[in-house]
Amino acid sequence: MSFKSRGHKLYAGVMVFISMFTLSLSIVLAPFAKAEDAPLYTWRDITIPGQGDISESRVSPDGSKLFVLRRDLASGSVNLLVSANDGASWSTFAAPEGANGLLVSSDGSKLVVKGKYGENAIYVSTDGGRTWVKRNSSVPYTARVLMSSDGSTLVMYWEHSFYTDPMAISTDDGNTWVPKGDEYPDYVFNGGKMARRSNDGTLRQSTDYGMTWSTIGSSAGRVSFSSDGKSVFDGFRTSIDGGANWNQLPEYPIDTIRTTELSGISNDGKKLFVTFKNDSIDDPSLPVFVSSDGGKTWQKWGDEGVSFSSVSMSADGSRVFATSQFTDPDYKSVYRLAILPRPQPVTPGGTGTGGTTTPSTPTTPSTGSASSGASVTASSSASSKKPGKSSNLAETGVSVWVVGGVAVIAVAAGGLVLRKRL
Repeated sequence: MSFKSRGHKLYAGVMVFISMFTLSLSIVLAPFAKAEDAPLYTWRDITIPGQGDISESRVSPDGSKLFVLRRDLASGSVNLLVSANDGASWSTFAAPEGANGLLVSSDGSKLVVKGKYGENAIYVSTDGGRTWVKRNSSVPYTARVLMSSDGSTLVMYWEHSFYTDPMAISTDDGNTWVPKGDEYPDYVFNGGKMARRSNDGTLRQSTDYGMTWSTIGSSAGRVSFSSDGKSVFDGFRTSIDGGANWNQLPEYPIDTIRTTELSGISNDGKKLFVTFKNDSIDDPSLPVFVSSDGGKTWQKWGDEGVSFSSVSMSADGSRVFATSQFTDPDYKSVYRLAILPRPQPVTPGGTGTGGTTTPSTPTTPSTGSASSGASVTASSSASSKKPGKSSNLAETGVSVWVVGGVAVIAVAAGGLVLRKRL
């Protein structure tokens, strides 16, 4: 065989190898490129059983349960409805008479409500609302009561300016109350941490159960804090350091002059919701905007004349629960849940497909999960063990591991295996 012929065959072989390697690499990298796109929320109507007005609704911070207070107008009784499967089914429990101001701990096991007008008491449940214990703790009906997400700290104070009593805290479920400082928190976190927005717009924080306060940031509008206190949202800016530094958001896709009415932010600062009140006309509708990429892009829902009386978000931002009830025939009552797919933990040799963690919710692929033909496995960066070989290599020619956040890729092309080692 001539040197020219051998050279031509060698060139052809190299080109085939490069083509196969490029194709395989594009298959491997496709999921990573797709992961840069923001996953989208899915809104769906849910049915809440029973009769009467829905006064309040909450999603537990861990996203595992939905809670609704429903009042029977004829009898005056109040029921607590609880769903552990995204509204597919509900359990109904009797709530204290006149129950209002529902507070929910992280996993939904501890609940607190204020009692009826003139009773000056709160009620505490430690079994998810099945049973309640009355605390005669001189909590006026007009007082504001807050709770940390772990349920360990309760805060009480009067919101009206003519009250001058100091804020008080309880660490024994409302049995006893201890007076603290004269600043009133808007948010209460675990471990004695609190935050508030002062009258001049500055953000203030306390780390000693409200005894002392310090300024943490510049002036801000109406703010929402994440359940861990690290992320803040004022409707137009976000912060992931408690309000010390801010990131300006792009303009919202709205066509009228509006002001922020309700808002929320996840612990990681990437998931947001906001509703707006129309300032230009007498319009009670509050369309909801949700974002899963820190406010870079938004999804809008709520064009059919809906004014949300209650909207809440789970700590990780995977659930946004919104309820609105109208007696006016021009506006319909709406109960909706927005779900953001969460990737499930995967094991070596698994499919790598993520989905929501609630069993009743159909599993949907996560935007950041691996597509067909690739296996993704997470491993601690502290581990010194090398990842095991994926069974997908022999079947598809492509295998991907993630070790300490770095992808290790093995591509089988025509029997030749290339590995990019750490």
